Amino acid sequence: MDFTADEYARRDADRLREVLAGPPVTWVFLGDSITQGVHHTRGRRGYVEHFAERVRGELGRRSDAVINSGVSATTTEDLLPEFHWRAGRFAPDVVFVMFGTNDQTAGPDGIRGFRYRLDQIVQRSRDVGAMVVLQTPPPVEADGDRTPELAESYAQAVRQVGDDLGVLVIDHAAAWRAAAERDGAATAPVGWLDDTFHPSARGHHELALTLFDGLGIADASSEVCSLVIDDTVGAHA
Repeated sequence: MDFTADEYARRDADRLREVLAGPPVTWVFLGDSITQGVHHTRGRRGYVEHFAERVRGELGRRSDAVINSGVSATTTEDLLPEFHWRAGRFAPDVVFVMFGTNDQTAGPDGIRGFRYRLDQIVQRSRDVGAMVVLQTPPPVEADGDRTPELAESYAQAVRQVGDDLGVLVIDHAAAWRAAAERDGAATAPVGWLDDTFHPSARGHHELALTLFDGLGIADASSEVCSLVIDDTVGAHA
């Protein structure tokens, strides 16, 4: 059956509520080093680990499988030929997709191809029966080919694919930009980045909080949600 974008959005919203209230499911996270959570958390939890603790521990969904298929330094172009290995073979119920930070090195001319590949990732996920959640990556500071302005252009591409295909978008880029403006910072509040584009342990917790809010599972009384992380450890200012 063919669905319009609005129909997909309504269907997926209903399915997500059912998933969180139903039998055990498999959650797969696709992305680059930010999703993999390597090095820059300094040994503390990454956002996928916070998600696993919130869902499997605090929400009591102990039999859910949370699979982190993030691979450092990869792009949407790297992911497509590896889709079955990194996602399809797990028969996922929900696939989270966060790419763009490394894709940015293709510059403004790469945005069109980036959008096409995101579209393909969504379609392949749906082909294996999964609901898809797109995520904009957090913003970057100037770093070679990466600039804050280019990062926002790629984030906008993610939003556009979400609108076109009726996919839920967790907008980390917008959340971080709003937090930076409140703190009078140029890109991100002090301590949220460990270098020019990798979130610190504090940054990963902020990613998790935005994700929880978007999924409707945020709770200020939760130990995961209320966790306080010393943002001066490994802080990049």
